[in-house]
Amino acid sequence: MNGNIVDTNVIIKMLNGDSEAIQIFDSLDHIHISVITAGELFYGANKSSQREENLELFKDFLREYPMIGIDEKTSQIYGELKAGLVKTGMNIPENDLWIAATAFQHDLTVVSFDSHFKNLKL
Repeated sequence: MNGNIVDTNVIIKMLNGDSEAIQIFDSLDHIHISVITAGELFYGANKSSQREENLELFKDFLREYPMIGIDEKTSQIYGELKAGLVKTGMNIPENDLWIAATAFQHDLTVVSFDSHFKNLKL
């Protein structure tokens, strides 16, 4: 599989009308969404003051793109990534590690405004 896996921060900015995020999103082919990203979106919706509106917005958005789950292979890659980070003293958010592991497993490029994804190597 080739293509892109889009991080939560790009999706949120795009849905909020950020021109840079819209331009990035529009330039992508073969967009995929991680179940981890979906969980982050639903978490944000559930804690927002516009809960119902955001839940519907995110559900509609997620229907448009293939969602990729995690499995044993993803878990193995996650473990390898995390061990490498610990050895170097680096730390990145757990959810981002799962997204990165999914991207490595499926040969996808992570599209994010977070620069720490660039530091991850298998």
